[in-house]
Amino acid sequence: MSYTSRLTQAIINLDALVKNYQYLDNLASNSNTIAVLKADAYGHDASKVAHALSSEVKVFAVAFIDEALALRDAGIKNTVLILEGPFNESDFEIALENNFALMLHSNYQLEWLKSITPEFSGELWLKVDTGMNRLGFQVEQIDNVMSQLSAQQINNLVLCSHFATADQIDCARPAKQLAKLKALVAKHGCKYSMANSAGILNWPESHGHYNRLGLALYGASPIGDSPKSQPLIPAMTLQANIIAIHTVNVGESVGYGNNWQAERETKLATVAIGYADGYPRNAKSGTPVFINGAQAPLVGRVSMDMITVDITDLKHTAIGDTVELWGKNLSIDIVAQNSDTINYELLTRVSKRVPRVFTG
Repeated sequence: MSYTSRLTQAIINLDALVKNYQYLDNLASNSNTIAVLKADAYGHDASKVAHALSSEVKVFAVAFIDEALALRDAGIKNTVLILEGPFNESDFEIALENNFALMLHSNYQLEWLKSITPEFSGELWLKVDTGMNRLGFQVEQIDNVMSQLSAQQINNLVLCSHFATADQIDCARPAKQLAKLKALVAKHGCKYSMANSAGILNWPESHGHYNRLGLALYGASPIGDSPKSQPLIPAMTLQANIIAIHTVNVGESVGYGNNWQAERETKLATVAIGYADGYPRNAKSGTPVFINGAQAPLVGRVSMDMITVDITDLKHTAIGDTVELWGKNLSIDIVAQNSDTINYELLTRVSKRVPRVFTG
């Protein structure tokens, strides 16, 4: 039996996703823009997002093959790129059967490839470590890797790397990383992919044959508030409802730990959302929420299922009123800043017990 009583929801605007994709794709009109759907499309529901974008997007990307198979189960036919590549030898066969492109990043994967077949006909990408120092072949290894693959009659390759600091417009490091990758591209005549969301917005010179669009697809900015990020439309609005209203006197505390005390007679609203839903437990007192056209501050610690908000200065607030935690009226960046985290983390940790409701 399926029944939902609590009104805590993540409203997903599918039209916003399409508009964000079109806007960012137009910024790099000579590139093929890949839509990254890892982590359940950053918490937005990968199957729903993929269906909304399937006519716009040629290639989707996910972290590992389980996520790709879930898209196939949902009826998605587009090519899917596996960003972390094969985790075992059987992933190569699954990739061939399902039109998945695999990212190779380590020698052990090359050995698996040799043992499977002398001629692998699937699409392969090579991850090059140009300075992120997380995943990928070293630049000086690429000549040897290309020779090994050429010996197996595998020549249709994409060279890929990842920016470490593309969100920092005045940083010299992205240009250095890009130069390393482009030197390999010129030498081997390969297609390439360097730009992530921040690269698409900040570094037009990094736009390659493929760009990998992640966070910005969902209307959140990887580069803060800038002219290029302002057209982005938040695709997720996280909301809950007021379930209780009461007043506390001067000196009374609220919530666990007694870490907030009223400095005036304070009218409080208890809202049905907490850290079990993905609202950050470390959100500080003062973090804003949006109620009936105005902001109100969080007070006290975030509980598992509830938060408390100071509504003393708001008019006409009642039990049942909708509270927006972030979305179209309140930037997720403000919540992230008040919680010592980033917008990526907030989106991806909205839990499964929060129903996704789709519009557009």
